[in-house]
Amino acid sequence: MSTVRLRRLRADYEKLSEYLRRHPRLRLIQTEGDPPEKYQIEYQIKSLRMAHGDLQPVQRHIVEIALPLNYPRTPPQCRMLSPVFHPNIAPHAICVGDHWGAGESLQSIVARIGEMLAFQSYNVKSPLNGEAARWVEENKHRLPLDGVSLLVEENGAAGEDATMAAAARTALRTVATNADSTSAGSSGAQKAALEASEGAATVQIVCPACGASYRMPAEFGNRKVRCRKCMHVFTTGAAPSAS
Repeated sequence: MSTVRLRRLRADYEKLSEYLRRHPRLRLIQTEGDPPEKYQIEYQIKSLRMAHGDLQPVQRHIVEIALPLNYPRTPPQCRMLSPVFHPNIAPHAICVGDHWGAGESLQSIVARIGEMLAFQSYNVKSPLNGEAARWVEENKHRLPLDGVSLLVEENGAAGEDATMAAAARTALRTVATNADSTSAGSSGAQKAALEASEGAATVQIVCPACGASYRMPAEFGNRKVRCRKCMHVFTTGAAPSAS
Protein backbone atom coordinates (compact mmCIF):
# COMPACT_ATOMS: atom_id res chain seq x y z
CA MET A 1 0.00 0.00 0.00
CA SER A 2 1.39 3.41 -0.96
CA THR A 3 2.34 5.92 1.71
CA VAL A 4 -0.10 8.49 0.31
CA ARG A 5 -3.02 6.02 0.41
CA LEU A 6 -2.05 4.89 3.91
CA ARG A 7 -2.04 8.47 5.18
CA ARG A 8 -5.40 9.15 3.55
CA LEU A 9 -7.03 6.04 5.02
CA ARG A 10 -5.78 6.87 8.51
CA ALA A 11 -6.95 10.48 8.24
CA ASP A 12 -10.35 9.31 6.97
CA TYR A 13 -10.77 6.94 9.89
CA GLU A 14 -9.86 9.54 12.51
CA LYS A 15 -12.14 12.24 11.10
CA LEU A 16 -15.06 9.92 10.38
CA SER A 17 -14.85 8.28 13.81
CA GLU A 18 -15.05 11.68 15.50
CA TYR A 19 -17.96 12.76 13.31
CA LEU A 20 -19.91 9.57 14.04
CA ARG A 21 -19.12 9.79 17.75
CA ARG A 22 -20.61 13.27 17.96
CA HIS A 23 -23.79 12.61 15.98
CA PRO A 24 -26.58 10.88 17.96
CA ARG A 25 -28.28 9.42 14.87
CA LEU A 26 -25.17 7.69 13.47
CA ARG A 27 -23.12 4.76 14.74
CA LEU A 28 -20.06 2.92 13.47
CA ILE A 29 -20.89 -0.79 13.53
CA GLN A 30 -17.67 -2.31 12.21
CA THR A 31 -14.67 -1.78 9.96
CA GLU A 32 -12.39 -3.98 7.88
CA GLY A 33 -8.69 -3.35 7.46
CA ASP A 34 -6.02 -1.47 9.40
CA PRO A 35 -6.45 1.34 8.58
CA PRO A 36 -10.05 0.61 7.50
CA GLU A 37 -10.96 0.16 3.84
CA LYS A 38 -14.56 -0.81 4.51
CA TYR A 39 -17.13 0.62 6.93
CA GLN A 40 -20.59 -0.39 8.11
CA ILE A 41 -22.59 2.52 9.52
CA GLU A 42 -25.99 2.57 11.19
CA TYR A 43 -28.37 5.48 10.57
CA GLN A 44 -31.35 6.25 12.82
CA ILE A 45 -33.32 8.34 10.33
CA LYS A 46 -36.96 8.12 9.29
CA SER A 47 -37.30 6.83 5.74
CA LEU A 48 -39.34 4.33 3.70
CA ARG A 49 -39.16 0.66 2.76
CA MET A 50 -41.23 -1.34 0.29
CA ALA A 51 -42.45 -4.62 1.80
CA HIS A 52 -44.96 -6.94 0.12
CA GLY A 53 -46.13 -4.15 -2.15
CA ASP A 54 -46.73 -1.68 0.68
CA LEU A 55 -44.68 1.33 1.76
CA GLN A 56 -43.66 1.16 5.40
CA PRO A 57 -41.85 3.71 7.57
CA VAL A 58 -38.46 2.54 8.78
CA GLN A 59 -36.08 4.18 11.23
CA ARG A 60 -32.93 2.02 11.17
CA HIS A 61 -30.60 1.56 8.18
CA ILE A 62 -27.24 -0.09 7.59
CA VAL A 63 -24.90 1.32 4.93
CA GLU A 64 -21.65 -0.18 3.67
CA ILE A 65 -18.91 2.07 2.33
CA ALA A 66 -15.97 0.37 0.60
CA LEU A 67 -12.84 2.19 -0.54
CA PRO A 68 -11.51 0.71 -3.83
CA LEU A 69 -7.81 0.31 -4.63
CA ASN A 70 -7.73 3.55 -6.61
CA TYR A 71 -9.45 5.55 -3.86
CA PRO A 72 -9.42 8.54 -3.46
CA ARG A 73 -8.96 9.04 -7.20
CA THR A 74 -12.06 6.91 -7.65
CA PRO A 75 -15.10 7.38 -5.40
CA PRO A 76 -16.17 5.16 -2.51
CA GLN A 77 -18.52 2.31 -3.36
CA CYS A 78 -21.67 2.73 -1.27
CA ARG A 79 -24.57 0.29 -0.91
CA MET A 80 -27.43 -0.39 1.46
CA LEU A 81 -27.37 -3.52 3.59
CA SER A 82 -31.00 -2.88 4.53
CA PRO A 83 -33.71 -2.10 1.93
CA VAL A 84 -34.76 1.52 1.31
CA PHE A 85 -37.32 3.07 -1.04
CA HIS A 86 -35.60 6.08 -2.62
CA PRO A 87 -35.19 7.36 -6.20
CA ASN A 88 -31.40 7.26 -6.04
CA ILE A 89 -30.83 4.09 -4.04
CA ALA A 90 -30.79 0.56 -5.50
CA PRO A 91 -29.84 -2.70 -3.79
CA HIS A 92 -26.39 -2.60 -5.40
CA ALA A 93 -25.57 1.12 -5.20
CA ILE A 94 -26.25 4.53 -3.68
CA CYS A 95 -25.95 7.41 -6.13
CA VAL A 96 -24.16 9.96 -3.97
CA GLY A 97 -23.36 12.38 -6.80
CA ASP A 98 -22.25 12.64 -10.39
CA HIS A 99 -18.81 13.99 -9.57
CA TRP A 100 -16.12 13.02 -7.12
CA GLY A 101 -12.96 14.88 -6.17
CA ALA A 102 -9.98 13.39 -4.35
CA GLY A 103 -10.30 16.09 -1.70
CA GLU A 104 -13.83 15.14 -0.66
CA SER A 105 -14.08 13.56 2.78
CA LEU A 106 -15.83 10.39 3.89
CA GLN A 107 -17.92 12.31 6.41
CA SER A 108 -19.38 14.42 3.61
CA ILE A 109 -20.46 11.20 1.84
CA VAL A 110 -21.91 9.82 5.08
CA ALA A 111 -23.85 13.05 5.62
CA ARG A 112 -25.11 13.05 2.02
CA ILE A 113 -26.45 9.51 2.42
CA GLY A 114 -28.24 10.61 5.59
CA GLU A 115 -29.86 13.51 3.73
CA MET A 116 -30.99 11.07 1.06
CA LEU A 117 -32.52 8.69 3.59
CA ALA A 118 -34.42 11.61 5.14
CA PHE A 119 -35.62 12.68 1.64
CA GLN A 120 -33.91 16.04 2.08
CA SER A 121 -31.96 15.18 -1.08
CA TYR A 122 -33.10 13.33 -4.20
CA ASN A 123 -32.92 13.44 -7.99
CA VAL A 124 -35.91 12.26 -9.99
CA LYS A 125 -34.36 13.09 -13.39
CA SER A 126 -32.06 10.04 -13.53
CA PRO A 127 -33.32 7.67 -10.84
CA LEU A 128 -32.11 4.22 -9.89
CA ASN A 129 -35.63 3.42 -8.70
CA GLY A 130 -38.32 4.71 -11.09
CA GLU A 131 -41.21 3.77 -8.81
CA ALA A 132 -39.68 5.76 -5.95
CA ALA A 133 -39.14 8.72 -8.29
CA ARG A 134 -42.83 8.70 -9.23
CA TRP A 135 -43.80 8.52 -5.56
CA VAL A 136 -41.62 11.56 -4.78
CA GLU A 137 -43.18 13.56 -7.62
CA GLU A 138 -46.64 12.86 -6.20
CA ASN A 139 -45.77 13.43 -2.55
CA LYS A 140 -43.42 16.42 -2.43
CA HIS A 141 -45.69 18.02 0.16
CA ARG A 142 -44.71 15.24 2.58
CA LEU A 143 -40.97 15.73 2.22
CA PRO A 144 -38.58 15.65 3.93
CA LEU A 145 -39.64 12.68 6.02
CA ASP A 146 -37.09 13.57 8.70
CA GLY A 147 -35.82 17.06 9.49
CA VAL A 148 -32.60 15.80 11.08
CA SER A 149 -29.49 17.90 10.48
CA LEU A 150 -26.38 15.99 9.48
CA LEU A 151 -24.21 18.83 10.78
CA VAL A 152 -22.49 18.59 14.15
CA GLU A 153 -22.78 21.59 16.44
CA GLU A 154 -19.80 23.35 17.98
CA ASN A 155 -20.43 22.38 21.59
CA GLY A 156 -20.70 18.58 21.44
CA ALA A 157 -23.11 16.88 23.80
CA ALA A 158 -20.85 14.07 24.99
CA GLY A 159 -22.15 12.88 28.34
CA GLU A 160 -25.46 14.75 28.04
CA ASP A 161 -28.88 13.16 28.08
CA ALA A 162 -29.56 11.54 24.68
CA THR A 163 -32.78 13.48 24.15
CA MET A 164 -31.06 16.80 24.78
CA ALA A 165 -28.22 15.79 22.46
CA ALA A 166 -30.63 14.92 19.67
CA ALA A 167 -32.42 18.25 20.06
CA ALA A 168 -29.13 20.10 19.88
CA ARG A 169 -28.00 18.18 16.80
CA THR A 170 -31.17 19.11 14.93
CA ALA A 171 -30.73 22.83 15.59
CA LEU A 172 -29.72 23.28 11.97
CA ARG A 173 -31.98 21.85 9.26
CA THR A 174 -30.61 21.75 5.75
CA VAL A 175 -32.95 23.47 3.30
CA ALA A 176 -30.72 23.30 0.24
CA THR A 177 -28.34 20.44 -0.61
CA ASN A 178 -26.54 19.10 -3.70
CA ALA A 179 -23.07 20.48 -2.92
CA ASP A 180 -21.30 17.90 -5.08
CA SER A 181 -17.54 18.14 -5.35
CA THR A 182 -16.00 18.50 -8.79
CA SER A 183 -13.38 16.08 -10.06
CA ALA A 184 -9.72 17.11 -10.11
CA GLY A 185 -8.68 17.83 -13.66
CA SER A 186 -5.27 16.17 -13.65
CA SER A 187 -3.19 13.75 -11.62
CA GLY A 188 -1.23 16.69 -10.22
CA ALA A 189 -4.41 18.48 -9.20
CA GLN A 190 -5.72 15.27 -7.66
CA LYS A 191 -2.54 14.86 -5.63
CA ALA A 192 -2.75 18.46 -4.42
CA ALA A 193 -6.38 18.00 -3.46
CA LEU A 194 -5.53 14.78 -1.65
CA GLU A 195 -2.72 16.36 0.35
CA ALA A 196 -4.91 19.33 1.21
CA SER A 197 -7.70 17.06 2.39
CA GLU A 198 -5.45 15.32 4.88
CA GLY A 199 -5.12 18.57 6.79
CA ALA A 200 -8.75 19.54 6.40
CA ALA A 201 -10.94 19.81 9.46
CA THR A 202 -14.30 21.04 10.54
CA VAL A 203 -15.24 24.70 10.50
CA GLN A 204 -17.31 26.74 12.90
CA ILE A 205 -20.44 28.49 11.65
CA VAL A 206 -22.42 31.05 13.60
CA CYS A 207 -25.99 32.16 13.07
CA PRO A 208 -25.72 35.88 12.25
CA ALA A 209 -29.10 36.58 13.86
CA CYS A 210 -28.77 34.97 17.31
CA GLY A 211 -25.13 33.90 17.54
CA ALA A 212 -25.80 30.16 17.94
CA SER A 213 -22.59 28.26 17.13
CA TYR A 214 -22.25 25.00 15.20
CA ARG A 215 -19.51 22.89 13.63
CA MET A 216 -19.61 21.26 10.20
CA PRO A 217 -17.09 19.50 7.92
CA ALA A 218 -15.26 22.08 5.82
CA GLU A 219 -15.97 20.04 2.68
CA PHE A 220 -19.69 20.75 2.98
CA GLY A 221 -19.05 24.15 1.38
CA ASN A 222 -21.68 26.88 1.22
CA ARG A 223 -25.21 25.74 2.08
CA LYS A 224 -28.41 27.40 3.10
CA VAL A 225 -29.36 26.31 6.60
CA ARG A 226 -32.02 27.31 9.11
CA CYS A 227 -31.11 28.00 12.71
CA ARG A 228 -33.84 26.30 14.69
CA LYS A 229 -33.06 28.42 17.74
CA CYS A 230 -34.24 31.62 16.01
CA MET A 231 -35.44 30.19 12.62
CA HIS A 232 -33.16 32.55 10.67
CA VAL A 233 -32.04 31.21 7.24
CA PHE A 234 -28.44 31.96 6.27
CA THR A 235 -25.72 30.67 3.96
CA THR A 236 -22.71 28.99 5.54
CA GLY A 237 -19.42 30.49 4.46
CA ALA A 238 -21.00 33.78 3.39
CA ALA A 239 -19.61 37.01 4.77
CA PRO A 240 -22.09 38.85 7.01
CA SER A 241 -23.88 41.68 5.27
CA ALA A 242 -23.19 45.26 6.31
CA SER A 243 -25.92 46.76 8.47
